[in-house]
Amino acid sequence: MRFNNIDIKSETSSELTETIRKESAHIIDMYFRLIKYFENEHCRKLNISCNDTIRYPRIASSRNGYVSLQIPFCPSELLSLSENEKSHFYLNIIHKSVRYVGRKWGWNLQYFDFIRRTIISDNFKNQWAYGKPSHCPEQNRSAILRITQTIKETAILLVITENQTVTNKIPVATTDPTFRHYCQYLGDIRWADGSHLEIINKGGQIIFASVLQ
Repeated sequence: MRFNNIDIKSETSSELTETIRKESAHIIDMYFRLIKYFENEHCRKLNISCNDTIRYPRIASSRNGYVSLQIPFCPSELLSLSENEKSHFYLNIIHKSVRYVGRKWGWNLQYFDFIRRTIISDNFKNQWAYGKPSHCPEQNRSAILRITQTIKETAILLVITENQTVTNKIPVATTDPTFRHYCQYLGDIRWADGSHLEIINKGGQIIFASVLQ
């Protein structure tokens, strides 16, 4: 099975769960963008339950690849942290959780250590291009969506390249960092002509349009 999902929640507070999920979204998305996939025999989704009453991690359940792990968590530690420090905090929770289950099942932990170092070296900023470049049939131009996700927000830009040089960056949207907020702006880029661009969603609707100057 393919390990490709992590969810984090608080066991005591739905409000805290919402905060944790929002503030850790960029780390989780970056984690799996770097992993791409990890085939194993035990885990397809890791559910991390933050618990302020336990001292040591423990697997609460494991069924059909859905693993629930309880992990010690102190909400008050977050209060005085900067955005970078919070990003580091959530990365450590995720990394410790993955290492805990990985040790039990003989995973290549050095692989996940490399992922952690890469996230830190990229300053917790998840930057990636969505889909393939769309080439203008009339001119030597192409366009692609560039995503920049941080603990605070996700910014989506339409990046225009001409003769292999970036000539324009058009803001498409700025949303909350979670996937359910920014995914609605991800679609196929269509050139109406050499200067008119549209982003089309899976339903065939135009969700964004722009005219190049």
